[in-house]
Amino acid sequence: MSFSGVDQFIETAIQNKELPGAVLVVANAKDVVYCKAFGMAHIEEQIPMSEHTIFDCASLTKVAATASSVLLLLEQGFIDLDDSISYYFPELILRHEEVRIRHLLTHTSGFQAEIKFYKEQIANKEIVERIAQETGRKNVEQQVIYSDVNYILLGKLIEKVTGISLEDYAHKNIFQPLRMQNTQFNPSVRLRGKIAATEYRPYLNKHQWGDVHDENALHFGGVSGHAGLFSTAEDLARFAQSFMKNNDSIFKEHTKQLAKRSFTEQHLEQRGLGWQLYSSPSFSGQYLRDGFGHTGFTGTSIWISDEKQLVIILLTNRVHFGRSCEIQRFRRIVHNLVALENEEVR
Repeated sequence: MSFSGVDQFIETAIQNKELPGAVLVVANAKDVVYCKAFGMAHIEEQIPMSEHTIFDCASLTKVAATASSVLLLLEQGFIDLDDSISYYFPELILRHEEVRIRHLLTHTSGFQAEIKFYKEQIANKEIVERIAQETGRKNVEQQVIYSDVNYILLGKLIEKVTGISLEDYAHKNIFQPLRMQNTQFNPSVRLRGKIAATEYRPYLNKHQWGDVHDENALHFGGVSGHAGLFSTAEDLARFAQSFMKNNDSIFKEHTKQLAKRSFTEQHLEQRGLGWQLYSSPSFSGQYLRDGFGHTGFTGTSIWISDEKQLVIILLTNRVHFGRSCEIQRFRRIVHNLVALENEEVR
């Protein structure tokens, strides 16, 4: 299948040095219909991007590993969405008893966007105790505040309930069943030549390459509920397809529908369980006025439309050139062009 307009747009953006490279996958509920790599995975090392390049997913970790693990635990009866997080972590009862699991999943807990655990030198085992001391949280459901703290806590919840790490639980219950063979935390040094480099770090005197870009996740050893996952576009397409309506999946149909239902109807920003739902074209573009998805700071994104039977996986290493790339605009135009050309060939 040809997407010549999308090809030209991405190639022009790379020529204009808006970003170094990208991999784009377009799929329907069953098959990948388009997969193409553009530009470079690492400029200095002169490594071209390939269809199999592994990317630092950044916040795609939230849906691909953490929220999905929570949904499986819900299906298995190990948790309830209305459980207080203090039920699992009694140290949170004093200040955060009103926070339910669903509040963490939907970013309505009231926690701030982030706590710089790495700057405070808070060890992994001290995370929950540090959050217990947080006094600045707003009331639950008062507003949607996109927060890494929510998903750091959910990662700890998964560990508490299962008795194993988030990394091991997600690998066994999500990545293996979906044949996501190139999806992992802390990829081996042997894979570095296949990984897209991220941002230049003065303290390294070089670009970050193969280690997680997010400072908190790096401080926690590369595994966290909010960031740390590495994957390929094709693997993420398999994951996205698993959430599509009436598609064979590791999730039951009722669970998929629950995850895609808005829990924030009283707010402008519509949120499901992990997923950002369509509420404006700011991410999806003007021609995809339905669906759900997620983004990652490094330049990654997923958008899924049940109505159009369409999956768009767009992975870039936009931070390789710094943080000035207007990545949301870039995503919108890619989504628009894919949606238009997809309609022409249907």
